[in-house]
Amino acid sequence: MDSIQVIRLLDLLAVNSISNAVGVHPRSIVVQGTDFTSVEQVLINGMVSPEFVVYSPTRLVAEVPGSISDSIVTDVAVLSNAITLTERSLVEFTLGTRPKKATGIIRLLQVFLRQLLRTPGSNLFHPRSGGGMLRRVGGNISNSAAADIAVAVSSTKNYIVGAQSSEQRIPPGERLLSAEISGLTVDPSNTSIYVTIVLTSHSGKRGAATLTA
Repeated sequence: MDSIQVIRLLDLLAVNSISNAVGVHPRSIVVQGTDFTSVEQVLINGMVSPEFVVYSPTRLVAEVPGSISDSIVTDVAVLSNAITLTERSLVEFTLGTRPKKATGIIRLLQVFLRQLLRTPGSNLFHPRSGGGMLRRVGGNISNSAAADIAVAVSSTKNYIVGAQSSEQRIPPGERLLSAEISGLTVDPSNTSIYVTIVLTSHSGKRGAATLTA
């Protein structure tokens, strides 16, 4: 069965320095990096910059969102649409304006993330499915977060491997072999989690993405 791609992958680019853009209104910042040739989005303190201009492969100017124009800029993320499916890749769920089919490792990643986020018991036909990560969204982060996420990833892997074992038509590139957590960071403010998951298919193809909750 065909599957529409509902995840968007963006690579996190290296940022070397930031500074205020003097004399620019509305308030903007100058961002220095290493390769800004395919910038898709700029996040300032976690919020999308309403407008940015790339002046060179190493320099861009981004407008600070109005709601935080008087705040201190503590975090800047520059995202690229040239995905690598490595630990630098961030994933978000969005259908987009031109939906396309998901195939190969992208489809496998999409299947895994959907299962990881699903709340156990929410599917009447498959009550055992669901890793339960969605319950972490918007909640307080406790000291047990790492253990809970490890359990969620492990149970999701086991469920998918078991479910796929009876489906002979799934191609090797979309059949899950292993799932590992390669990185886990709890935000200092204890309000968000960043978890990087690496999937390997039966064809040997590997894909990684970082999910925030």
